[in-house]
Amino acid sequence: MDAILSGYYVSHTAWLYLSAMLIIAVFYRFRRLWSLRNFDILLLLSLSPGLLMVRDESSYAIGNAWLFVVTALCLVRLLLDRHLTKRSRLEPNLSTPGITFLGICALAFLMTEAITRPAPPGSVTTVLHGERILNAATQQGARESTERIPIDRTGDVNPSSEEVTAGPTASLLAMPAVATSRQFLADRGRGSSNLHFGIVEETAARIVAILAHLAIVFGLFWIGRSHFKDRTQGLAMATLYLLIPCTSFVVGEVNQVLPCAFILWALICYNRPLTAGVLMGFACGSMFFPVFLLPIWASFFGWRRSIRFFLGVAIVAAVLVGTVALISADAYAFTQQTINRIDFRVLSFDGAPNERGFWNSLHPAYRIPVMVAFLILVITLTAWPWKKNLEVLLSYSAAIIVATQFWYPQLGGVYLLWYLPLMILVAFRPRLLAEKDFPQSQPSIRSNAFANQPRSASSISAPLYR
Repeated sequence: MDAILSGYYVSHTAWLYLSAMLIIAVFYRFRRLWSLRNFDILLLLSLSPGLLMVRDESSYAIGNAWLFVVTALCLVRLLLDRHLTKRSRLEPNLSTPGITFLGICALAFLMTEAITRPAPPGSVTTVLHGERILNAATQQGARESTERIPIDRTGDVNPSSEEVTAGPTASLLAMPAVATSRQFLADRGRGSSNLHFGIVEETAARIVAILAHLAIVFGLFWIGRSHFKDRTQGLAMATLYLLIPCTSFVVGEVNQVLPCAFILWALICYNRPLTAGVLMGFACGSMFFPVFLLPIWASFFGWRRSIRFFLGVAIVAAVLVGTVALISADAYAFTQQTINRIDFRVLSFDGAPNERGFWNSLHPAYRIPVMVAFLILVITLTAWPWKKNLEVLLSYSAAIIVATQFWYPQLGGVYLLWYLPLMILVAFRPRLLAEKDFPQSQPSIRSNAFANQPRSASSISAPLYR
């Protein structure tokens, strides 16, 4: 922001205090202090202090403990959501024009932060790896094994014996491992041509992050408008996402915001299984954790419609593999870009070398029962209840992503933007009842709720505040 307004600077701590007061002033229900809506607002706000403490060396351990406690509260809240049947309307304390103006201003400030703040090394390195994949795969012919340049597990050229660490947002499939800041700076200092190349990649990383944030903002508004039948609620959800401090703290982290953008738009297209499958396929290609959402979604669609859903996922997988095959010069290049590019360290119980996190000070064996409990949770939520509606899909999808934070190898607990938009949807949603659940004494609600919805999809629900 200092690049636009000379002498103007708001630290992360100051923004935490300012945005918290603004969110409480706009969304907190002062006339009903003890309410579920107020608890949700405070729970969402409590995520940001932990992330801020993790970024500070002196309070790193406290920040990790804070995040794990608050994440556990979020998980319990999401698992109990389907049993909380009283869903009072969460009206913002501003009028609709006021909340619209506030949302536009918050969006402008956030986009300014994304443009002016230096791009995170992880986001830039992701783009650099993509360019290196293209360059390496299109080389003419395969070198003999004695002449091949050593390639490490991340698929990069190994320039020295120094070990390269996987970053906190390492991906299993499409996104390569993230390099450290030291490696990033080394890449930027290899000459003027490389400096120009770095500027281009920084710009590309900023553009991808901005587009992902815009997709989430418009996705929240669209769900409020179309699924919740309340345009004001859509504006309120989008504004809350922009105001929450943790959104600004990691505004440029592509690997944090991009997967949730795909998941959010898959929820928008939940009544179109093939389209939802394509979007979920891209989410699984950007990071590996959405793979655990597929059983929940299959249970939601049922046997017949889940075939189209998995067809969409398979189409994306085939496109990704086919793209690598087309740009590969030979079988060896194809093997390098499909198998050796997978960073199996993201699934290692001992994490990546020199990587910090909650589990760094504990023996790796302690993570095994946590992983087993997570798999049991996925199986349980898939099987019960067998027939799910949209409100169950929302809360269970968010619960699975939140539960991932407890065992994720690299810096588990800090990936708040993976599930923050879904948490906001769960906090704001009305009751999404099936048509058969409406009493016969409410014909006006019944007709208005289903006036614009197709009759063929049995899973489509209507909103109702109680």
